[in-house]
Amino acid sequence: MLYSIQSILQLPFGTNTSKFAYISQAAYNKLFGDHEEGLQVLKLTCVPLGTVRYVAVAGPCECNDDYAIYVPYSIYQELMVANATPAQTPLGAELMVANAVPRCTATVVYELEKATKIVLKPLDNAIYHSEMRDLLEEAMMDFPLLQKHTQFTIYIEKLGNYPVDIWVEDCEPAELVQLGGEVVVDFAEPLEEVAEWEPPPVVEPAPIATFEPAAPIPSFAPAGGLSFPMDNTFVPKAAEPPKLPTADEKERMRAARIAHYAAAPKPS
Repeated sequence: MLYSIQSILQLPFGTNTSKFAYISQAAYNKLFGDHEEGLQVLKLTCVPLGTVRYVAVAGPCECNDDYAIYVPYSIYQELMVANATPAQTPLGAELMVANAVPRCTATVVYELEKATKIVLKPLDNAIYHSEMRDLLEEAMMDFPLLQKHTQFTIYIEKLGNYPVDIWVEDCEPAELVQLGGEVVVDFAEPLEEVAEWEPPPVVEPAPIATFEPAAPIPSFAPAGGLSFPMDNTFVPKAAEPPKLPTADEKERMRAARIAHYAAAPKPS
């Protein structure tokens, strides 16, 4: 049986920060009728390309489609890109065009290995500052699972839900692990091959130039008339503060990164 992959944002309570998938009550009873305890996980295998993604299901939701799986937004984006096909624009440039909504088979995963070590590659160089690493680890506390060679997005609440894209470089002891408990977290080297937005350099204001007062320039005879003395200071235009990327710019960067890694080997 095939299920359509839908974005969690289509549900009334869905947000960018949602980390679990939802299905209808009928689908929930069918898939998890014999799996009432522990983390409930589905293996999604998209057709016809065979892309595999795992999602933790929080529970049933009120929806009219018994054949839809509402997945976290970053997973939805990844599957949409994987489901895209190249097309030529009128100018000759190649453009990835999304096909219809991805369709997948869904099978239940009954047992998961507990993670002992994960290696992450943040796709935003700002995260390599020590204080940002602490915020990242804090934001990952309630993530249910990780899959090797996949990308996910963390929203750091203390920075106004600032989105950080993360590539799972490795995880032990398996390619799919359940988070929780003591886990060693390592960060891979910064990603150099994918261009990252950088704020414009801060330009230090130029020092105020000071001039000696100039002698009056007579318009008439020295005995009288009008004169136009020069101003004795020059104030340059103040430098504008650096700007952060807009939400649209972040979305474009995220789509570019997902496309960059779409060709990476996927675990079976």
